[in-house]
Order: sequence, then structure tokens, then C-alpha cells
Amino acid sequence: MNSLEIMAHAFPQLFRALGTTVEFSLIAIILGCIIGLIAALFRLSRFRILQAISWLYVEVFRGTPLLVQLIFIALGLPTVIPLNDWFGPRVYPYIAAAIGLALNEGAYITEIIRAGILSVDRGQSEAAHSIGMTRFQAMVHIILPQAFKRMIPPLVNQFAQTIKDTSLLAPIAIVELLYTGQIIVSENFAGFQIYGEVALLYLVIIFTLTRFAGYLERRLQIDKR
Repeated sequence: MNSLEIMAHAFPQLFRALGTTVEFSLIAIILGCIIGLIAALFRLSRFRILQAISWLYVEVFRGTPLLVQLIFIALGLPTVIPLNDWFGPRVYPYIAAAIGLALNEGAYITEIIRAGILSVDRGQSEAAHSIGMTRFQAMVHIILPQAFKRMIPPLVNQFAQTIKDTSLLAPIAIVELLYTGQIIVSENFAGFQIYGEVALLYLVIIFTLTRFAGYLERRLQIDKR
């Protein structure tokens, strides 16, 4: 078979694996945003214990490699907690992969959200308090909407990084896009064609994400001053 035939033959398998990659990316992004928002609010809290918890979380997950985190959660924890017995040895690796990606994603999103909140002029918060809003109401209705507009570019960069990071799931037996490519190459030895196709699929999905983010920026008319 020539190169195009090899790539066409492998495409259905790779496309199915791309679905797995997208699923894990979406789970990690959604959970990571929730975790990041909570941790950012903890970091900005008046309570030192909450600040300390958030600081420790961010430092641990930003200060260690994602692959180490995934292996620890998927293979290390089950040696002291019977997680494989609770969830099943086939299901737990998927849970571990989702949790590992989300926790790592959340640590970076924490700093993005915190920086976005701090970038909003304090006068906005003071004005909200002057009309009787509570701290929580001011954050939800005044601060976060303004901060979100400024957070879009770094958030999109982080989301793109998360999609790339799914390629690290192979060592914990998750058959995502790259792992599927490795399996196909082991069968036909067409490394150039298959890995090139894998790279192209990653490029398409990340390019689509960045184009959508650019559209969203224009619609929200982000202040770039």
C-alpha cells in the first residue's frame, strides 16, 4: 500500500481514538474549571487555612510532572487503597486518568482565574459594596464577568495544552489517539504516515479550538489596553 492508502486504512481507528481523547479533554476541562474556580476563591479568601490549602494544591500539581501524577493516582494509590476492588480494574484507570488530568488542569486554571480576578479594578468591588451587594454577589455579578473576558486567551492556551496532555495517558493503559497510533505502527511499521496522521488530527482539533476562542474574543470585545 502507498502512503495515502495506509493513512486511509488507519483513519477509522484513529478517529475513534480521537473521540476518547476529546472525551477526556472535555472532562478534564470542565472539572478543572470547577476545581480552579474554587481554589482561586480559596486563594483570595480572608481565611488563612483556605489560602494555605489552595497554595499547597497549586504548588504540588504545578511542581510535579503530569505523568508522575497520573501514574501515582492510577498505580500508586491502589497499593494502599483498594480502588481497583471498589471500581473494578478495567474502570478505575479511566477514573484515575480523568481525575489526574482534572487536578493538573485545575492547578493551572486556579492561577489564571486568580490573575483575572485581581486584574479587575478594585473600584468595581467597592462600588458594588456601596450599593449593598455582599462580597459573594459582587464576585458573581460584577467581578467574574469582567475577569472572564480577560481570562479567555490564557484559558484557551491551557485547554489546548490539556488536549496535548492526553497523549500521556498511554502508560496507564488508556487507548487514546497516540496509543492507538502506536498500536497501528506496531502492525504495519508505517511510522511516518501514522504518526503524521496523529499529529494532523491533534492539529485540527486544537486549531478549531483556537479559532473558536478568537471568535469569542471578538464577540465579547475584550479590552486589550
